[in-house]
Amino acid sequence: MNLQTLRRDTILFNPKEFGTIFAFVDFGNVRYWAKSFWPDDNRERLVREIDIEKVANAIDLMGAAEKCFYYGHYRVQRNLMPEHPLHAQHQDSLFRIDKAKKAGFKVLTKPIKIIDTFDDAGHHKGHIYKCNFDVEITMNMIRQLPKYDTVFLWSGDSDFQPLLAYLKRKGKKIVTLCARDFASSEIRRVSTLFIPAERLKAQLELTPRKQ
Repeated sequence: MNLQTLRRDTILFNPKEFGTIFAFVDFGNVRYWAKSFWPDDNRERLVREIDIEKVANAIDLMGAAEKCFYYGHYRVQRNLMPEHPLHAQHQDSLFRIDKAKKAGFKVLTKPIKIIDTFDDAGHHKGHIYKCNFDVEITMNMIRQLPKYDTVFLWSGDSDFQPLLAYLKRKGKKIVTLCARDFASSEIRRVSTLFIPAERLKAQLELTPRKQ
């Protein structure tokens, strides 16, 4: 056993014990919990985060037969001034989606909904940003059921518990990866193997490229 294989089996798992692996990355969920890795830097805004390419490399290291990436994008806001922050958010989201495609992911995306909120008096309070991929991920897992032995899910969302429990009854193994404090108890219980994402913090950090 070489050093790379030893590190893989220690930090992640031995893929030989899990058959054909399909990976599913709910990247909105991943970005949410990954900011907790560097709380001081990310207190005001997200400065340090996880690298999509390194996520792909980690999944490829497990020999996954397929890897899927789910992430929403901001719409083009043609009615706003050029300096409005939503323009930068639109470009940033497209950049991440393009990076995922280049890293070999099958990518599914859709626009982020911006919902206005109001108080009881009808005064505008702010916005809620919503983009959930639970249904899309569920459909992909069910539709491809005969093709894999193991689901490798990057999310700690408790909404996946009924789906994963169903897959387990069908004889599938469930591997989930999430930061400890963000992984629901329901996800932990249903998993064949739960991997605390903190193990991979150093390996997954995005390193800004020098200009």
